[in-house]
Amino acid sequence: MSRGLAWRALAGALMLLSGSCGGLDRFGASDRAPDLTRADFERAAQFYPDAVRSLVLNAAPVPNWIGETDQFWYRRENSGGFRFETVDAATGDAAPSFNHEAIARMLSLELGEAVSPGKLPFASFRYSDGLKRVIFSAGDKTFECSRDAVFCSTRVEAASDPAAALSPDGAHAVFARDHNLWLRDTSNGRERPLTTDGTAAFPYRYTAFKTTYVEERRGLEAPTYPGASWSPDGRYILAVRTDDRGVKAAPYVVEYLAPDSPRPIAHEIAMPTPGDAPRTRHALSLIDRRSGRVVPVDGGALGFNDYAPYWAIVGEPGWDMEDGTLYLVTSTRDSRALGVVAVDLETGTSRTVLEERDDQYLNLNPFDYHVPNVRLLASRGELLWWSERSGWGHLYRYDARTGALRNAVTKGDWVVFDIIRVDEAAGVVYFTAGGREAGRNPYYRHLYRVDLDGSGLKLLTPENADHAYTNFPARGLNGHYDTPVRRFSPSGRYFVDTYSTVSEPPRTVVRSADGTLIADLVDADAGALFEAGWSPPERFVAKSADGAHDIHGVLLKPTNFDKRRRYPVIEQIYAGPQVSFAPQGFTDALGARAAWMQALAELGFVIVIQDGRGTPRRSRAFHTAPMKDEDSFALADHVAGIRSAAATRPYMDLERVGITGISFGGYASARAILLFPDFYKAAVSIAGPHDYRTMISSISLERFFGVPGGGDDAYARVDNLHLADRLQGRLMLVAGEIDQNVPFNQTVALSDALIRAGKEFDLVYVPNAAHDVGYHPYVVRRLAGFFVRHLKHQEPPMPFARRAEQVLRETE
Repeated sequence: MSRGLAWRALAGALMLLSGSCGGLDRFGASDRAPDLTRADFERAAQFYPDAVRSLVLNAAPVPNWIGETDQFWYRRENSGGFRFETVDAATGDAAPSFNHEAIARMLSLELGEAVSPGKLPFASFRYSDGLKRVIFSAGDKTFECSRDAVFCSTRVEAASDPAAALSPDGAHAVFARDHNLWLRDTSNGRERPLTTDGTAAFPYRYTAFKTTYVEERRGLEAPTYPGASWSPDGRYILAVRTDDRGVKAAPYVVEYLAPDSPRPIAHEIAMPTPGDAPRTRHALSLIDRRSGRVVPVDGGALGFNDYAPYWAIVGEPGWDMEDGTLYLVTSTRDSRALGVVAVDLETGTSRTVLEERDDQYLNLNPFDYHVPNVRLLASRGELLWWSERSGWGHLYRYDARTGALRNAVTKGDWVVFDIIRVDEAAGVVYFTAGGREAGRNPYYRHLYRVDLDGSGLKLLTPENADHAYTNFPARGLNGHYDTPVRRFSPSGRYFVDTYSTVSEPPRTVVRSADGTLIADLVDADAGALFEAGWSPPERFVAKSADGAHDIHGVLLKPTNFDKRRRYPVIEQIYAGPQVSFAPQGFTDALGARAAWMQALAELGFVIVIQDGRGTPRRSRAFHTAPMKDEDSFALADHVAGIRSAAATRPYMDLERVGITGISFGGYASARAILLFPDFYKAAVSIAGPHDYRTMISSISLERFFGVPGGGDDAYARVDNLHLADRLQGRLMLVAGEIDQNVPFNQTVALSDALIRAGKEFDLVYVPNAAHDVGYHPYVVRRLAGFFVRHLKHQEPPMPFARRAEQVLRETE
């Protein structure tokens, strides 16, 4: 079902609740909320993320740099659609990228249907012949046209192979076949094997976090890329092998209602759990394309565990081709030790450059899924390394050949987030950080530059707002390619900056590399959103449960909010150590991060989203403090945060508090109602991992909980199963049939524990739903009804769970 249809389904589904009756309110006439009406549910539906998205224009313009120039094009949205504009970053001058009206007339004739110049049927294009021609695809054709569309031709372009890794010059592609790596000459299609010793149990492939077995079989996802990357000169290939020899196989996920089969289809894979995983599961090899020689890569004392194999194919730290050396990050399986080795490209032998150890897991970026903050500066013989050794995440400069520390590049009680760019010739690094500017939200991203010797630190984005820089890798963790947003021009002389707060719409500007404002590019238009009655979230700051830290969060309220009334409270939670979660920018509270929270608020709830201890982008003490407790991710901070907010907001009813979350948030929401039954009265746990001992062994487990064995059995302490007998409130578990991130066995395990404890709970199992089951319109409907019933004490009318097709017909 498309997201557009999902919104209409949600609108109709929410209306099914509109006949709710009161009668169970415990707070007296002065506190009693009026019964929900059809209008309440219609209003709620219009704030579903997909509906809201069209109410804010130009919220996140993306610069697409043209070749190696300082010019870019972007899509400028307007009330009638969008237009492409091309910008000279040096001056800020902007003009239409081509004649939209002429292109629309041409396409109308070619495609046999009316094409609007404001809604052209393509989302991107590229220039050719300088800036004289544009190339784009529409329908099943690729067109090359002059910018005024006077001259147009169609052309055939070979489809790219998502399961191949192209060499830097595009002349060769590496792909996997029969567990080995093969090489294809892209000019003539000739193929030859690069390896011959790969087997089903020990293939040339990286599958530590693959989550699309079903979708690939159904043709809904492209095949995953091979676990291989190229040297800059295209001579060497670095390959990852996954060692499943001796690993027990199991049906990881089952398609019970496969659309193309009358019988269930089980996807059986090698499934190591933390307790029986091989000591070393990944091996790296170097392949010389010219000679055909394959040599194993020595991982030194630490080896290639945890994120290290993935970081290797992402391409960090980097290649020194003049010295014939490849620099790679190494890690123990539990990430309590990280390091760098320098690998000889001819022999695969290595020498240790540096190592760092601690009794808790180490990171190389506050966000687990971002590119590690490690860079080889080959022309300088230096290495940048991110560490929390001072108690805060900072950059350090090392001699790449001797491993000697030269200096701390940054320091202070604040955190470096991402390396954005390094200018080796100038000896300058550009990075984002938070918490340095006094009195500001420590989660706000600001861009800085600093000389590599630690001098000349300068703030480049002075506005007190969140500046939208991310650093996700082009090769995604799940095996699929992505296109990262490049904010800096190829020359490094200019960058595009988009900034906002939860209450101030985004503004996008062009700046020079020293921070000088060149031009205002475009301001987001949120007029339609405000006309719909929406009010921005309210930020709050509270103390952590131990009183030692500030915790930050936001409150979302209904558009018809009345401070004289008392509202049940629902917390949306993630709480995982991988990412911080609370909204910081304008669209964070409207899109997928806040999911359906504003829509839920419209049904008469106050929504809380906050980050307690155990989450990143703060001090190391903040990030790791609770890891050895039963409350391993400081859910006590979430209780403290809500209590603190309610102390000055009497409209928040602390006798009616619920909680919900997806994935790690599904784990946290179930754990919260089990650990704090006197506070949380209702919980909806969606796609949550509840017994990490039976999850597939991966980087998301052992880096946080350690390798099984030793005196502290963290896996027994952090599972939700042993807490089942503590359930007092109302709990609903939600799972998707084809979820390959958190398989259904996790929900089965907690269900079994609750049954053994004699507890009542609800279970919603959605066929053909994957890890995004929490966005399914049926689940949204059930979640809304669950909280209306158990926190507002209004009984939804029956029949409640109606057919999606019928709901769609009623709302068309």
